[in-house]
Amino acid sequence: MSLRRSFLSLVLLAFIAAPAAYGQAKDSPIAFSNLEPITATLVTAPNLGGSSLGSAAGDNPQWLKVEFHFGTTSALTTKYLDSVEFKVWIEGLDLLAKNAPVPGKGVAVALTGSVNYVNVPANKDIYGVFYVHPSSVGRYSGTGGAEDFNRRFNVHMEAYVGGVLMDAIDKRKETDPKWFQPLTVVPNLVFRQDQCVFIIADPDRYPAIKLTPSAGAQ
Repeated sequence: MSLRRSFLSLVLLAFIAAPAAYGQAKDSPIAFSNLEPITATLVTAPNLGGSSLGSAAGDNPQWLKVEFHFGTTSALTTKYLDSVEFKVWIEGLDLLAKNAPVPGKGVAVALTGSVNYVNVPANKDIYGVFYVHPSSVGRYSGTGGAEDFNRRFNVHMEAYVGGVLMDAIDKRKETDPKWFQPLTVVPNLVFRQDQCVFIIADPDRYPAIKLTPSAGAQ
């Protein structure tokens, strides 16, 4: 009986210590957390003294906030990781698509974006974030409304170091690990924190973002 209990304990420990879905790359310095790796919530933008003449957001004034939880691993032997790029696919439904296979049923889409964090400190609890404008949330939320982005639609996230895939995770577990690939990609609608009004929110919560050099930079 004691041997059996020892075996079960080892199996349980192995399960707990197992990397996130899809498996981490060997000797990866970065990994998604097994505890709430991705959360999607609807949030109101900070009030910066906007106009009262109307809203470009339509009926839904809330942004979609997609926050992800990750950390460095024992493979990182320095105090900082130079750079890590995160790519995101946010599932949605476009009811206005003209190429819908079934009229009125829409087309399954993936809103895509990426962020490159630099000088990431060695830490088990680090967070990153993406945002989607209210008008895009309304356009791609299907018939269920904006809440579908949290209740129904999935999110896929990948982490790259030096251009090499290090880890990947989904908000919800899927039977097909490549579920996001057949979706119609809609690029340039997912914002980094520095690309939207949330640049002033939680300035110390997320790592520094690698900025794109200006056209005249040397």
